[in-house]
Formats: sequence, C-alpha cells, structure tokens
Amino acid sequence: MTQLQHLERFFGSSDITLLTDSKALAAHARSLAINALLIDELHDMPANSACITLSREGTDALLRVAARTHSGRAIYTQAHAFDPTLESAIYTLELICATDYRQAMRNQETLLTLLDDHQRVQLSGANNHGVLHIADDVAPYAMIEEDVMAAEKEFIFPLAELLEVHYTHMNPAEPRPFTLNGEFKVAGLLSARGYHDPSIAPSLIRSLKGLAYNVATHGATLIIEDNQICALQVGDLDYRALLNEATGSRGLALTECAFGVNASIGERIDYRINSQLNEGIQGLHVAVGDGRCGYHIDLLIPGVTAAALN
Repeated sequence: MTQLQHLERFFGSSDITLLTDSKALAAHARSLAINALLIDELHDMPANSACITLSREGTDALLRVAARTHSGRAIYTQAHAFDPTLESAIYTLELICATDYRQAMRNQETLLTLLDDHQRVQLSGANNHGVLHIADDVAPYAMIEEDVMAAEKEFIFPLAELLEVHYTHMNPAEPRPFTLNGEFKVAGLLSARGYHDPSIAPSLIRSLKGLAYNVATHGATLIIEDNQICALQVGDLDYRALLNEATGSRGLALTECAFGVNASIGERIDYRINSQLNEGIQGLHVAVGDGRCGYHIDLLIPGVTAAALN
C-alpha cells in the first residue's frame, strides 16, 4: 500500500495531486513521490487533489480556478490562518496522508445519530466530565459521506469539515444552539485568524505561542460553566485574561463545541504544531473567538466520549 492509500480510498482513484502555493512544499512532496502542482500554474483542476495553502492569495487563487473550471474533486486546508511555515505545512501533509477518511465519516454517522436523537449528552473520559445540552430544533453540522457522494465528479470541500461534527454560535445575537458545563483536560491549543490584522500586538502573538507550547507540554485544566470559560489553568497559572485579550469582543464565551472523529492521527499528533489537522483528533474540542475580530482559539480534549443522558 502507498502513503496515499487513504486518499486513494476516499477519492476512489490512485490519481492524486497535491496543490499548494509553496514551491518548497511542492518540492518536498515530489521528494516523497507525491505528484504536486503549484496553484498559480493551474489551468484546470486535477481530477483529485488535496490542497494546502500557505497564503490567503493562494486560497483565493485555488477557489477561483475551481469556480472557473467546474471540474475536479478537492479537499483543502488554509494553513495560512494557523501557521504558514514550511515545517507546519509538511506536518499537515503527513496528517492528511495518515487520515482514514472513510473511517472518520463512519464515526461522524455514529455521532450524528446520537446527537440527533438526544438533547442531553454525557461527556466522559480520563480526567474529563461534563454535560452538553442541545437546544430544540438544532442539528449538528458535518460534511458526511452522503454529501461527498452527491457531489460526484465536482467538489471542493474544507478538509476539516470531513473530520468533525460541530455546533457553532458565532453570532451572539442569535439563540445559543448548545450549553456546555464541565471540567476537562486540554492537550492542545490552536489559534487561527481568518484575516491577519497587523494591529494585533506582537507581544500577544508571542504569548499565545507560549501558552500553546505550555499546554502541549504540561496539559491544562479547563472549567466551563454555562458556556463561559471559568478557568484555563496550566500548573498554578490561569490564562483566562490572555484568552480574553486574544478573542476580541466574544471574550470567554464559547463559539463552538465539536467532536473530532479522526482516530488515525492519535499516535502521530504533535500538539506543539499549530495545524488545523490537529482539531480533528478523536474527542471533544471547544473554541472561543470568531477569527474575525481577534483570534479563534480551539482547545483540544482528546479521548472524550459522548453518551445519551436521560
């Protein structure tokens, strides 16, 4: 079997291309015998592609080609919103290749059945306990196998949506779709900005990187009450003030509650790397901030399982 076996199973073809806006990443992929093309040299979309963009311009160019050609099937991740370095992009490529997409989508179906049938869910695992309450008439979101099959020969899907089931509350003026209470053990922290705001102080960027490293190294205790973060502790230090500063107007209110379904990356994951692929790790993740005003920050809690609570 090849290193692209999971992508080949997902697409149903051995004709797989990496698309990127990074010459260095394309060269690295080719050194691994992975076909790679630069986005700015594309005339048409390849038949099947995985895409990693390290700049917003690269993402925009990719979406323009896809919209113009109306052909090809692609999954993509915007590395520039997380960490646009080559090191992070190579790690992201490794996880893309390691992910069993068909298994992840089967895990999605199991979770969707549970969440569709129950409004109260018990969350449990080693050093984790909580209760998730889902509002009336609220459905979880996931890009499931049925969506992929329906798209047939033409689609471009955000890769992350294949690897989780989630609820979001981005607009504070709208009713909350979920309410979460509990205490959890955080293994990793991801920070993303949809738009790189030059007004964000370099000291804040450095502080967030330091916090992410400390969480990855030591773990953190997260306490949530009524969708508000009441504690994020690493050792004896509480980092709520830093989260509050980083997330802009949304503060410490949860903007997302999601279940990762990627069981393939557990032994490969490196929480020190700020890669979007990490958030698919099987378990729970919650987020604060919306990424528009300030950061969107994911707190990754692997190993959490969900069960109906009557």
